[in-house]
Amino acid sequence: MAKKNGKKGVMLLKVDLAKAYDRIDWGFLENTLKAAGIPDICLSMIMECVTSMEMQVLWNGGETASFKPTRGLRQGCPLSPYLFTLCIERLSHCIMNEVKSKCWKPVKIAPHCPELSHLFFADDLVLFAEASCKQADIIMRCVDSFCHASGELISKNKSRVFFSKNTRTCDRQNICARLGIQSTPDLGRYLGVPVLHGRLSKVTFRYILENMDRRLSLWKARTLSLAGRVTLAMSVLNAIPSYAMQTSFLPLSICDAIDQKIRSFVWGSSEGKRKVHLISWDKVCKPKNQGGLGLRSARNMNLAYMVKLAWNLFNNEEDLWVKVLQGKYFHHKDGRIHKMKKSNHSSLWKGIVKAMPFMKQATLWSPRDGETTGFWTQPWVANGLILQDFASSELSEEEQNASVASWVDDSGEWDWERLRRYLPDSLINLIAGIEAPRAGSGEDKTVWGIEKDGRFRLKSAYSMVAGELESSPVQLWKDLWSWKGPSRIKHFLWLASHERLMTNTERERRKMTENKACNHCTTSEETTEHILRGCSKASSIWRHFHDKLVENDNTMDFRNWLNRNLKEQGRGIDFGIVCWSLWKQRNEEVMDGKTFSEAGLISRINAWININKQATSNVQKSLLPMKQSKSAREIAWKPPREGWIQVQTDGSVIQPSGRAAAGGLLRDHLGRCLGAFSSNLGACSITRAELRAAVEGLEMAWKLGHRRVELNLDSTTALNIIKNRDQTDHCHGAIADYFGELLSREWNVEMKHIFRECNFAADFLANKGHSLSFGSHLFNVSDPNLCYWLFYDNMGISRCREVNEMI
Repeated sequence: MAKKNGKKGVMLLKVDLAKAYDRIDWGFLENTLKAAGIPDICLSMIMECVTSMEMQVLWNGGETASFKPTRGLRQGCPLSPYLFTLCIERLSHCIMNEVKSKCWKPVKIAPHCPELSHLFFADDLVLFAEASCKQADIIMRCVDSFCHASGELISKNKSRVFFSKNTRTCDRQNICARLGIQSTPDLGRYLGVPVLHGRLSKVTFRYILENMDRRLSLWKARTLSLAGRVTLAMSVLNAIPSYAMQTSFLPLSICDAIDQKIRSFVWGSSEGKRKVHLISWDKVCKPKNQGGLGLRSARNMNLAYMVKLAWNLFNNEEDLWVKVLQGKYFHHKDGRIHKMKKSNHSSLWKGIVKAMPFMKQATLWSPRDGETTGFWTQPWVANGLILQDFASSELSEEEQNASVASWVDDSGEWDWERLRRYLPDSLINLIAGIEAPRAGSGEDKTVWGIEKDGRFRLKSAYSMVAGELESSPVQLWKDLWSWKGPSRIKHFLWLASHERLMTNTERERRKMTENKACNHCTTSEETTEHILRGCSKASSIWRHFHDKLVENDNTMDFRNWLNRNLKEQGRGIDFGIVCWSLWKQRNEEVMDGKTFSEAGLISRINAWININKQATSNVQKSLLPMKQSKSAREIAWKPPREGWIQVQTDGSVIQPSGRAAAGGLLRDHLGRCLGAFSSNLGACSITRAELRAAVEGLEMAWKLGHRRVELNLDSTTALNIIKNRDQTDHCHGAIADYFGELLSREWNVEMKHIFRECNFAADFLANKGHSLSFGSHLFNVSDPNLCYWLFYDNMGISRCREVNEMI
């Protein structure tokens, strides 16, 4: 709007409703609920909740008699926002009727954008229209009609109107006079985000830093431990800019300022007094299992939010904001999107463009019918894998444009002979792990390839942006953060593991002192390792607490020594407390001039150990009234009911190659095997192998004419995917859709989870599939090995299994 040219200007009204909740008329509310089709009994209950309120007024220190109001919704009632939204929807209907009748002339941001007449979020109203006195009259007529019926009132002093650049001054004055609302060059913030701005600068988002300063002023960093400061930083400070980050690509200076404030608070700095930052910010922002504290860099977090917008831009095309952005920034031809255009991008679009390479890197196509996914040119086999890069011979233009569906033979299976002419065996294994597209299965979809279930998650987007996906967890840090002791001591141990305690050696490295000798030994350098195990005082303490040590070899690497002793269940907690006590005692001697005898320090350590045990015991009693215990149960195979057929299936994956196979069999109520199969699935996940085994088992039962089937699986994950098959926005969506088709046929199918102890026959068949060629193979039901497992089940032989039970 700020750059609009042409004869006709446009206007934007930001409408403020005075006491919006308090003014809703009850008669209007009841009429709205009836119009919405709320059943009478439910309507009467809602109105009883709304109209049963009574009020009293404090007058000269005394309460007046109670009285009943005739309007208003209760503030804080969880039902009130929904009721208000239904009421304000009546104004939306009124505006849409005016638009349909061609009276209200909405605004188009670009030729291919949808028309915008209004945007509502609760009582925040924004109206769009052509800038003319006639349109101003129509707007006021529509709004006044709603206010008269609902009891609402526009606060004209707080409402504002913004005009596009090409609106004449005289028109602006006349429109403002008709509306009774002042014009403004700046609409401020809408829903907490600046509405209009030029080039983004630090001034635009200064309010974020001010909000952080306001919150920090309420805390005293010196009275908090490192653990407490980290918790507040993660739960409060990181959350303050996140709202703006979701819709704005913040300037780098703002992101750096956000990081600086969080960094200073974490290390205990306060206004006018800077503390030493013991570990670099880059390390602090790493995941905990990679040696960091799990804090998030503002720039990477902002970019992760932009990745989320980019993902939704291509996957939620029915959303209004998506239509607006596509209409403005995409080039349309023949109804399809071809390429991005525009040089004068908004800051939001610049952020999305910046995020698109990450979004494309994580996008994986999931073929349904296979018609729209390019076999050679789009990633559909594995994340980021383009098959064209691995073709063994040159491809013609026609072959390059081939779809995935064109590589399926007449039998509905992959065309293996043709695939082997172009691709290496390693890729054919991966293709074999994907079910061949089926005609009529619906359009191909995209999934978030870096998540196992294919659903977008901000956490994985951040990990990708921060470059953390390729880094493997380090066992040392996993063990440290799973330590069950106090969080304060856990963060101390984190510093100790990095050897970043403020010892004399560390102070000398930072040019804060010239003396790096131990204050007790005077001859040895005071390092973290020296304080915790090398010093003579530490050695004497450890001799007393030798039962807390699992590993007492002082020649062992210091990190390994810490890790080995900390991860010992039970004793590891006491070990950590002893280490912390040694450091605390050293600080009190150096900083406060205190002295401790060996007996006094031992007594102190024992007291802290007992306090921790008591606190842990109290927490367990209060938070864990129900405990899990394991009890032994005898598990044996059970036949189906008479007249029913039991389908038992299983999947198998060999690691680290990922080679997968499936198998299954059909049995009647007498235990007779009516059919069996084994399949080589190439390479895929265990969940996909379990699902494909179940599909093949049901297909076999259908082909053999069985119409009452009991499907048994030993995978709860696969069973849940089948049961929740309507949620197909994941990497197993295609096979879940096919399950829906199978189960909708005219037959009865019951699904049941079983333990693997009664699924050995299917397990044998699945393992047999690894030695077969790709595809499904019928298995001889008289095979001696299969007969052994059938006999084993039919004899009712059981196996013992430990099962979790609540006590």
